[in-house]
Amino acid sequence: MSLKISDLMHILKYFEDLKSLKKDTLFFQLHYDTVETMVNWSQTYDLGIKLNYLNEKNNIVKITPKGKIFHSMSNNFSELSFDQKLFTFKNGILNNTGFKFINNFLKLFSNSEENILELYKNQNDYSKLPSKDRLILDELNILINYINKIIINNEFADILLNQKLFGKSTLSQTELDRINDEKKEIGDRGEKLTLEYEKKQFKKKKWDYQEKNVRIIGKKNVRAGYDVESFLTKNSKLNYEQFGDKHIEVKSRKYDEYSFFISANELRIGKILSERKNHEYLIYFWNNLGKKNQPEKPTKIIPFKKLNIIPCNNCLNYFVNLD
Repeated sequence: MSLKISDLMHILKYFEDLKSLKKDTLFFQLHYDTVETMVNWSQTYDLGIKLNYLNEKNNIVKITPKGKIFHSMSNNFSELSFDQKLFTFKNGILNNTGFKFINNFLKLFSNSEENILELYKNQNDYSKLPSKDRLILDELNILINYINKIIINNEFADILLNQKLFGKSTLSQTELDRINDEKKEIGDRGEKLTLEYEKKQFKKKKWDYQEKNVRIIGKKNVRAGYDVESFLTKNSKLNYEQFGDKHIEVKSRKYDEYSFFISANELRIGKILSERKNHEYLIYFWNNLGKKNQPEKPTKIIPFKKLNIIPCNNCLNYFVNLD
């Protein structure tokens, strides 16, 4: 009965609709959970605690923010998605004292002339990694085995090398490129969902003019400070500058995260427009856009005045946490 990170999905699913559970209740339900293979739920639970995907206090179990993100990255319950593997490696295992043997083992790898992290099997410390930790590395697909040596897969090697050079909180170029590509794709998806949502609301109210004229403007004018031009009332119309009175900045997340960044320019425009009479600047926040089934309405609609951000000198972006 081997310990698998993917089995955590069966535990985390209980927190899709519940914020917390008594530990006894959770294990009672797990006892009757139908899974294809035998699972040691006690060890799997302990693994969730060690990865900081679960938190227990006074016999009450909660899913952590990391656990929510990990759970939202899943494609199915039988195996981990690529994003789950990368996320677990970087945010659950690296520099986690609970995985001391794995972290010590990874330090044995050296950088070759071809910029590959490799470890020769004849080194004295090669065999010191416990079998259960070796299984974790295998499940995450971190290692590639050759006859006389092991190398670390490129994506994971980039993370390791970058952290050695610049520290834990920085991103490797590979990660940054992937995030930027996803940011554009998910951002476009959020804007389209916002447009569809606004049109549906106007259609329900039979506001024909507003349904016809609501539009995405962010692509045409990147300095606008918001993404969608819309309307507050049935009598709202585009003015001579082709502006409405409802200005929507769209923030999108691929997974189950409740945070976003807002730029200094968006903050400046938001302040100006929200103080204008009969105008409103709103944040439409969408998350879980990486799922097959897309949401029909924003996760949260936030009036600009409720952001309560205090501008600072030379700040280009501000982090907003909705948790």
